[in-house]
Amino acid sequence: MTSTPTSGFVPVRLDAPSLLGAPAGRREAHHLSALSVVVGLAGDADWRTDTLDPFRSVAWAAEHHMAWRRLRRALNHLANCDVARAELIPFQPGTATLTSRQEPSSLLHDQARADERFVPLARGAIEAITAEHDLTWVATGLLILLLLLCDHRSAELAEDTWTKTSLSARYGIGWRRLSAGLDALAAAGLITYTVRRGGTMSLTLLARAALVAPLDGRRPPRHERRRTTRAAGTGTGPAAEVAARILSHHHLAGPPSPALCAALADALAAGTSPDTLVEAMAARGSLSGVGNPMAVLASRAHQVGAEIAAATDAAERRRAETAAERQVLDDARADKSRRAEQAAGEEHWLAATLTELPTPEQLGLNPLVARYAPAVAGSIHAACTGVVQRWADLDPAGLVTRWAEDPCDPEHLDTAGIGPRRAEHGPPGAIPQARDGPTLAERLATPTR
Repeated sequence: MTSTPTSGFVPVRLDAPSLLGAPAGRREAHHLSALSVVVGLAGDADWRTDTLDPFRSVAWAAEHHMAWRRLRRALNHLANCDVARAELIPFQPGTATLTSRQEPSSLLHDQARADERFVPLARGAIEAITAEHDLTWVATGLLILLLLLCDHRSAELAEDTWTKTSLSARYGIGWRRLSAGLDALAAAGLITYTVRRGGTMSLTLLARAALVAPLDGRRPPRHERRRTTRAAGTGTGPAAEVAARILSHHHLAGPPSPALCAALADALAAGTSPDTLVEAMAARGSLSGVGNPMAVLASRAHQVGAEIAAATDAAERRRAETAAERQVLDDARADKSRRAEQAAGEEHWLAATLTELPTPEQLGLNPLVARYAPAVAGSIHAACTGVVQRWADLDPAGLVTRWAEDPCDPEHLDTAGIGPRRAEHGPPGAIPQARDGPTLAERLATPTR
């Protein structure tokens, strides 16, 4: 069986269906199955490499309620569209790889394409809802398609845009398959829709809050988390209030179970608000036909809590990384400013110390470079720095004056008669600094050097 990551989200592009081209031939929903397969692979793949290894195609198809032949056809279609590729080896595990995010045909959003819109699909959300409501691959594919088509603010299809006929034609889904898939989603409480004869359809994706990764949250203080957990153990506090709202939504009588209160308390402690938690729980669908509603609700609360905790951890990591990056930039700016101030002070000192400045010809500079005073000043500064560092224990004024008389390599400088370095000159190997006076560039720019 495949090993699925359980945290984070998959940034699926909103234009993902268009990456698969236009359906051709009979309306056998091959376009829909390809979309469902590639989104499923993206959720299962390692986010660092966008690769699922090992990839056991037969087991993967069974997990996703899809016939192996349909999976194989979907993989071939994805390869032809350069969206994903699979290497299948008979009787051995293969690999499946999504196209790199940097490529235009990638299913996944890349930050380099700033104008590209995407939906943060929570990892494992599709699989959890599919398993809980025993959805067919058609219903699962429609759930993914509707997530991409519905407005992110209202979770509704655009008004006066879609009909069942246009959905069937645009995505190559047969009328019966489309009707059965929509009915299955509606029966599970994941959508509501109304079809008007001769008019457009209205559809609301109730499950959107359960499919999209929760917003960044912050964990409450430790004392609040402890208070919430303790109160949940006695059937009171925020967790019990949220549980009552959820039971009222599903028209369930009686007090909430301790397991449900404990799971909701964990979700609240992870950093979500009560309203967001109620919305996420309600978006998981109806409880029709469920034998033990409390157990199902507790399981849903655990899943929602895990998603919220993962989102909170990711948000805290991003904040820490952003703060660290900002600190690195601040340190780099401060270091650059310090170096610039030090260089200016050293040039002030050199300009005051050197009675005569070497000519560009003595420095061996290109005539084009010699025309610019800052370039010549930089060359003198660099040469003097090398001399002072080489003879770190000798008087820097004597060293640079001797060098200016006859510019040469630091190793070949005649240091005879130059006294030792004094304490007021600063640390050994460093050029002293001055605050006032002209710089080397200013001296070189004046006619009288």
